[in-house]
Amino acid sequence: MLGIFKSFELGKLGEPVRSLTFTPDGTALAAAGGNAREFVTNIWDVASGQSLAVLSGHDGIIWDLAFSPDGRMLASVSSDKTAQIYDWRKGDMLKTLNFPGEVVSVNFSPDGQILAVGGVDEPHDQVMNAAVWTFSVGSWKPLLKFPEYMNITALAFSPKGGTLVGGGTSRNVQVWRTDNGTAIFTLNHAHQVTKAAISPDGTILATGTCKTVLNYDCMEGEVWLWSLPTGRLKRKLAGFPNIVENLAFSVDGSSLIVGSRDGTLRVYATADYEPRFEAASPGGIHTLAVSPDGGLLATGNDRGEVHLWKIVYHP
Repeated sequence: MLGIFKSFELGKLGEPVRSLTFTPDGTALAAAGGNAREFVTNIWDVASGQSLAVLSGHDGIIWDLAFSPDGRMLASVSSDKTAQIYDWRKGDMLKTLNFPGEVVSVNFSPDGQILAVGGVDEPHDQVMNAAVWTFSVGSWKPLLKFPEYMNITALAFSPKGGTLVGGGTSRNVQVWRTDNGTAIFTLNHAHQVTKAAISPDGTILATGTCKTVLNYDCMEGEVWLWSLPTGRLKRKLAGFPNIVENLAFSVDGSSLIVGSRDGTLRVYATADYEPRFEAASPGGIHTLAVSPDGGLLATGNDRGEVHLWKIVYHP
C-alpha cells in the first residue's frame, strides 16, 4: 500500500524531474532534470524537508544521478556532454568527465570502485553510435568502453557487480561482463527501452518499454521480465496507459514497483508477478526511486514536483 505524505518542488519554473535517488543511508533525496533552465541538482533532508544542497555546474538537461555506495559522492550526467562528480555535502565539484555526445545514464558499481556512464558516442559511417564508459573511482582513469547504438537510457549493475546492463534507444539491451567487456547477451525488444532494474538476488532483469506505438506515441506501456543468467524472456506485464518510464525492485525483492508516464503506479508481487496495488501519481511519473530501507518511494513528474510515498508491502 502506498500514500503520499510529503512533496517537494524541483524549482520555480515547473520543469521536468528527470532523476531521483536516495543517499545510501536514506536520509537525503536528490532530484535533477530541467528542460530549458533549472539545470541544478537539489538535495533535501527526507525527515524535515529542508534543503541540504543545490549543486550547479551543468548547462544542459541533467538526465540521471547516482550516489556512491559510501554516500560521499554524487554523480550527474547531462546533455551538455559531461558527467560531474561532487562531494555533495561540501558542495565541491571533484571531477568533470567529457564525452563525445550527451550522456544520459550513470551508476556506481556496488563496491564503489567503478563509475559507469552511458550516452551518445561519435557517429561512424552515418551510424549513430552509443557506448557505456567505465572509470576507476578516485583516479577517474578510463577503464573500458562498451559499444552500443543510439543512446543508453537503461543502465544497471548486477548486485555483485560482475555484470553490466546497458542500452535502450536501439531497442536492444546488452548484457556485458564488467571485468573484460565481453558481451554475454543481446536482449531484443519491440520498441525502445526506458529503464532497467535488476532484482536483489541478480536473477531477474526488468525492462520498461512500450507494447503498442501509433504515430510515434505509446498507446500501451509494458514491462519485460528476463532471466539474467540465461538471457531468456520470461514474462511481459502489460496494461499501462502510457510508456513505462521507470521501475524498481523493493529492497527485499518481494515487489516490483512500476510507474508509467500518465501517472499509473503499480506494485507487483514477485512471487507470481500479479498486481497487488495501484495508484495514480499526481502530474504523471517521469522517474522514481525506492529508499534503501524500503520504506519510502519518491516519484517525480513533468511539473517539477517530487512526491514522497510511504510504503507498506503486502506481497
